[in-house]
Amino acid sequence: MTPTNQEHATPQRVIPLTGTVNFRDLGGYQTSSGKSVQWRKIYRAASLGGLTSDDCVLLSDLAIHWDIDLRSPSEQSSYPDQQWPDAQVVLNPVYPTTNFDRIVNYHGIQRLLKGRHRQPKLADPVAQIYQNVILNPHSQAAFAKTFSVLLGQKESEATVFHCAAGKDRTGMTAALILAALGVPDDTIIEDYLLTNDLYDFPNGQTALTNDAVQAAVAKMNTKTGEALYIQGALQTVNIGYGGIENYWREALKLTPADLTTFRQKFLN
Repeated sequence: MTPTNQEHATPQRVIPLTGTVNFRDLGGYQTSSGKSVQWRKIYRAASLGGLTSDDCVLLSDLAIHWDIDLRSPSEQSSYPDQQWPDAQVVLNPVYPTTNFDRIVNYHGIQRLLKGRHRQPKLADPVAQIYQNVILNPHSQAAFAKTFSVLLGQKESEATVFHCAAGKDRTGMTAALILAALGVPDDTIIEDYLLTNDLYDFPNGQTALTNDAVQAAVAKMNTKTGEALYIQGALQTVNIGYGGIENYWREALKLTPADLTTFRQKFLN
């Protein structure tokens, strides 16, 4: 791959694009073991249906080869992603396309657990929905598909995954990715809450520096409010399954060797 100016620039958490907001790099986060997530390998985003031609050039320069669309089939067809050179779209709806009410009222966890773990009881109704997504077999298969794309990603490539706003479906997917890499829960919650701050900037065109992002993070309360949504998802993995390793194996049907490879691939 021919080096680009992007490769030599300092990595930025937020990628400034004209046609969308909330496009950011998952790199740089520290793990509990003292390693860090590689920059310029995994990105999360909101809808990519409004990308401009300049946006597409930038995404091509960033070597983003895989575009995982987590939206429903109706969203995908009515507002399809704009394409950039060499991009491969992976249609991967996180929510079930039928019987969606099961996401709101899903109680199948008891048969999934192996006896020693118990479903955490969540009071917040949105947190309960997040929990149900984490537990839903269709959603689990979608999460596994995202991990499979990342496991197959070449060294010279990067991946972006997204939904409509880049918050709920994208947030849960990002949480599982960061958890699999060993990033602490509080950091995962901060990454989730960044969506709210990024939507406060006009037109999605304000280029945020890493210092500005850190200043926003410093003001966050990761124990209350919307933090409870993603916190509930993490508790479901940690308490309900006994940790990400068990969730990886029992829910996602991926192997321990896959998890070792995943960590080797995306950690420094």
